[in-house]
Amino acid sequence: MSERRLLLRRGNELAAFGPARAGLAAVEFALLAPILVFLFFAVVEGSNALSVGRRVSLAVNTLADLASQETAIAAGQASDLFTGVEQIVAQGDIDARIRLISLVLDPDMNKLVVDWSCDDTGGEPYAPGSAYSGLADGALLDASSSLIVGEISYAYTPPLTKFLIPSIAFEKKAARWSRRSGRIRFCTSPGVCTN
Repeated sequence: MSERRLLLRRGNELAAFGPARAGLAAVEFALLAPILVFLFFAVVEGSNALSVGRRVSLAVNTLADLASQETAIAAGQASDLFTGVEQIVAQGDIDARIRLISLVLDPDMNKLVVDWSCDDTGGEPYAPGSAYSGLADGALLDASSSLIVGEISYAYTPPLTKFLIPSIAFEKKAARWSRRSGRIRFCTSPGVCTN
C-alpha cells in the first residue's frame, strides 16, 4: 500500500469519526454525574442540618420555658427535662450537652451570678456565685428574682455523608424569667434545696 493511499484512508476514518455521536451522551453524563450527585447530597444534608438547627433552638427554648414555670426543680425533674429535650432534638440517644442555670443579681458587684446549675450528666457545670457571661447585664433582675437559662451544645453529624462533611456544632441558649416565684430553687433531695 502506498503512503498516499494510507493517508487517504486515515483521513476518511477521521472524517467518519466527526459525525459519530453514539457515545457522546455517555461521555457528557460521566462528566456531569459527579457534580449532580454532589449537589443532590448537598441539598439533602443542608436541609437536614437546617432542620436539626431549628429543633435545637426549639429544644433549648422548651427547656428554659418549662423550668421557668416551676417554684422548685428536683434533680429527678431536671433529668426528665433533659431526656425530653434530647427527644426534641433527635429520636434516640444523642451526644448533646444540656445545662440548666439559675442566675441571680449580685447586688455588691451589680452583675449576674450563678445561683445553681445542673447538666444532663448530673453535674454542676457552673459554681454557685460565679459570674455568668453571655447574657444582658444585671439590670434585668432585682435582688429577689432569678433568670433561668437553658444551654445546649450539640454536634450534628450528617448521616449520609458523615465521611465527607464534618460535624456541625450547634450552640444555643435561651433565657426566661421565673413565672411563679421570685427565685426557682433546686432540690438535690426532698427538703434539701437552694435558698
